[in-house]
Amino acid sequence: MSLYSEKLAHLKKELAIIMGKKTKKLSTTQKSIYMFIQGKSDHVIFTCKDKTIVLMSGDEKKGIRHILEKHYNQNDLEAMDILNMIDICKRGIKLNEVGVSNTSLVVYMSMKDKKEHRLVLNEVEENYFVVTAYKKG
Repeated sequence: MSLYSEKLAHLKKELAIIMGKKTKKLSTTQKSIYMFIQGKSDHVIFTCKDKTIVLMSGDEKKGIRHILEKHYNQNDLEAMDILNMIDICKRGIKLNEVGVSNTSLVVYMSMKDKKEHRLVLNEVEENYFVVTAYKKG
């Protein structure tokens, strides 16, 4: 079993537990991400701050594969962070230079529970971005 498959199975299991305990309904955005993780769709498209953002399987550098292999658990992203990743764009601030190692990427940062969450957007077409996310300790 690949690392991606292993982490995806763990995320699905964790989300099933969360969904069983959830007293409030998921937002439309959370529901879309949840359905994508469950394999019901091959990508999710969002609009945030006049940008079209797509979450897809991706590869080792972007997308859900990258998020799971590099940033899921181990003191980094948790299941709810993944469901809420688009909120980083909606509620966060755009970083211009500080904290941005690759200036061709668009990076949003938001603080939650004393943790810094970042959403990284890679423009693949004009105003069409592929996403990844992580949390800084």
